Amino acid sequence: HARARGEPMSAVTRAASALTIRASAKPAKTTTTKAVPQHHKASIAAKVAGFARDRRTAAPATLAVIANIVAAAPAHAEAGKLFDFNLTLPLIATEFLILMTILDKTMFGPVGQALDDRDELIRSQLAAVGDNSAEVENLIAEKEKIIAAARQEVAAEVAALKSKMDADVAAAADKAKKEVDAQIAQAMAALDAAKKDTASQVDKQATAIADQIIAKVVNV
Repeated sequence: HARARGEPMSAVTRAASALTIRASAKPAKTTTTKAVPQHHKASIAAKVAGFARDRRTAAPATLAVIANIVAAAPAHAEAGKLFDFNLTLPLIATEFLILMTILDKTMFGPVGQALDDRDELIRSQLAAVGDNSAEVENLIAEKEKIIAAARQEVAAEVAALKSKMDADVAAAADKAKKEVDAQIAQAMAALDAAKKDTASQVDKQATAIADQIIAKVVNV
């Protein structure tokens, strides 16, 4: 068809035509071939057509040759070989590429983006901490000043409280001493009064006894 229209034949078209000619010329073997489901053929043909339509790089002649290869290859596949020339391997490769594309769009891409965002956040936080080192040093110095002022204030309050307590203790001791001295003086005065009273009574009794003795002696 390409030659009839005067279009240049590409390398892919020439290779596909050669494969088609060889497949047609090769005698059919009696071995059992592997049948490919029709929906797989339709899926591959639809993907090829969609790729050609989206990219607009494949010519109609190339699409016809590829369709002929897809239709003729399963009929000439030989059973028992490790890699039969059928649609299994291209289908697996296509499904793998589609799966990897879906995973890249739905899982790998978002996860990688999340990891990159997390790394950027950590780096920005570390950079912010590094930039705030001067502010941290100023806060530490201010804290030390506040602690020193608080210690001085507490020391002054403790000294004032100690002085007050010493004064209170001294006043209480002086008051107690005065009270004790007053009680002692009162006791001594009472004792002196008792001694004087006792001495007076003794003198009176001695005088009375002396008078009685004198009276008895005189009467005798």
